[in-house]
Amino acid sequence: MTGVFEPSSLRHSSTVRNTMGGTVFGTSVQAGVINSFHLHLAAQLNPLTPREVMPVPASFTDRVSALWAVTDRLARLPSDTARIVVIRGGSGIGKTTLASRLIHEHQPQFPGGQLYADLRGYAPSGPARTPEVLAQLLRSIRPGAQPTSPEDLGALWRSATAADPDRPVCLLLDNVVRGNQIRPLLPGGPGHLVVVTSRDPLAELAPDGAVRYELGPFDESAVRDYLSACLGDERTAPDREAIAELTRLSAGSPLALALAVTELAADPDQSLAGLLTALSHPHRQTSTPHNPQETAVTTALARAYQELPSGTALVYRRMGHLFPLDLDAATTAAACNLSQAAATQALQDLREVHLLEAGSTEADPVRGPLYRFHDAARGHAANLAAQEDGADALAAALRRTLDFYLQTTTAAERRITPTHRHLSRDYVYPPAEPIQFSDDAPALAWLKAQRHNLLAAVRAADAARLDSCVWQQAHSLWPLLRESHDYTLWFKTHELGIQAARRCGDRVAERELLGTMGIALRGAGRYSEAITAYTRVLEMACADGDSRSESQTRHELGATYLAAGQLQQAQPLLVEARALRESLGASAESERDWIYYRRGIALTDICLGQVHLGHGQANDAIATLTSAREVLLQLPVPDRFDAARALAFLGRAYARGGDLETAKECGRQAAAEFSTRGSVRWGAHSLEMLGQTAQDAGRHEQAAELFTEALALYKLISPRDADRVRERLRRAR
Repeated sequence: MTGVFEPSSLRHSSTVRNTMGGTVFGTSVQAGVINSFHLHLAAQLNPLTPREVMPVPASFTDRVSALWAVTDRLARLPSDTARIVVIRGGSGIGKTTLASRLIHEHQPQFPGGQLYADLRGYAPSGPARTPEVLAQLLRSIRPGAQPTSPEDLGALWRSATAADPDRPVCLLLDNVVRGNQIRPLLPGGPGHLVVVTSRDPLAELAPDGAVRYELGPFDESAVRDYLSACLGDERTAPDREAIAELTRLSAGSPLALALAVTELAADPDQSLAGLLTALSHPHRQTSTPHNPQETAVTTALARAYQELPSGTALVYRRMGHLFPLDLDAATTAAACNLSQAAATQALQDLREVHLLEAGSTEADPVRGPLYRFHDAARGHAANLAAQEDGADALAAALRRTLDFYLQTTTAAERRITPTHRHLSRDYVYPPAEPIQFSDDAPALAWLKAQRHNLLAAVRAADAARLDSCVWQQAHSLWPLLRESHDYTLWFKTHELGIQAARRCGDRVAERELLGTMGIALRGAGRYSEAITAYTRVLEMACADGDSRSESQTRHELGATYLAAGQLQQAQPLLVEARALRESLGASAESERDWIYYRRGIALTDICLGQVHLGHGQANDAIATLTSAREVLLQLPVPDRFDAARALAFLGRAYARGGDLETAKECGRQAAAEFSTRGSVRWGAHSLEMLGQTAQDAGRHEQAAELFTEALALYKLISPRDADRVRERLRRAR
């Protein structure tokens, strides 16, 4: 588009009208909306009881004595503590299966749910980081939680699990390598059970009273029972000598036996004796065994791999080499340069021969069926990739995977946040079947479902020194970060992204990432660090002559001073930002740019309205906030979230001006709009501001009730906000 874009419907919308019309309130709201609002958001913060532990297969064999022994020792522990069980054994010995059976056996004792986390202690990429695991666990029981630091994360996890003493949880922590991985993850309150699996003894947990159980291999009787359960008596019972030999060759490893059973089931004409001949062939054995079970598992994996078709074998070793923590068809297709149909079939085939495990109890609603590697299988696959694929092929597979994630997150970013500054994207292998998003909701759902893999992608790109991939991926995550306030993801991706942008010498990318890092720092209450970041961005923007970046940064710097309570420093920056945005918007040559500046002016006006409130200028605040709300609702794609924010502050402005009835009406309407959007933090903030309005009217009992409701929500999502409202509640009483 050329020339100046000037929509007649919006060009004059900055005219201030100090009235409360339909664009402000919309449909009238009854007083009871506050209670329904509270209940609606409380339900979102208390989702369905999580059942994340995988079901135990019907072929579960032999471990009855182990269950009795662990259960008996657990019964002796005091119930007012978080009890810990450590199941130790070699790779493939059945630790996770026994842990799952133990949890399912005791499910009625843990109505708070069953949670699962793989700590990846033996993964080639290294163990999972504690903040990531805490964030995952917290999302399972408090999806709206927004802690602002690792300390807050741990405190909120313990508070959430201690909130209802009648609903203890059971937690399975898989593949733990050190005892200090466990302690920060212990839930708060009494009655919880933490089941840990490890190849190591974790002796450092003994002083904590942990029940430690050494899981041994199947004996010959157990092997016979397992084969009978899987293949039937008629095929296994007559061949007792063969069963004894299979017990020896498999070293009683359930994983090695599962791979053998899969091969026998696939060929009904193959005898057990014939399989044993193949298993005992010298070239099947590993040369440097660590222990009999690991040797048996490695041998069984090697045999299963050799039976795979070439395309399926490629998927196995390539995906074992790459960074995704779990697999779906779309990711696998892009990484291995396959069609999604072929990738789907390969994943199913690998699952059927036990080279992959199911990654969840049911198909993900966004990504479809999920798969994961057993830690032994991932190590085996990665070693095969190093041996059989050249460095160029593995580098190409990594880049294909990174390009898939970058292309998909960018599509989501431009769908959900079209005014976010478009920066370059450097694709080497754009996916042949890219994921398309027809609406914001599925785009955001995909980002949320992949967040663990997205962090892994940034780390993998950084390790490979693919700097453009690092900063571009970090930049594309903006809609997920804006929505989720996942500070663990936010800080880590942006730290790596800023460093990568500097190495690339891309000042625009560095400025953009420093700016969004500043938003995270401000949200975490780290105001001085945010001010430092924005000051640097402003210096760079002015030096580069980038007026758009300058206007945005003046706004963000002013908003940070405002959040820190420094009104004198905030006001001139916000006034300058508004004037610059007005000037840039007047000369915009595209509809997209014009909308960007028009919305930006309204967002700055929301901040200026708060400045007016801080100075006691109620009428100026009313005029400014009313105008901001009207503009946001009249955009081609209305910004209803920020319009609701304007309305919430407008309620405070009317209260300061003495019009308490209009103030309450604004507050109730804002609460209803946040309820519709499911915004927990701003919903709680609306209740808090309504409480302030009631307090202004001298209705201290009503104020206390509203502060109590706000506190109930804040306690579930933000310890820092909860502390502030506790103080308000104390004063209201």
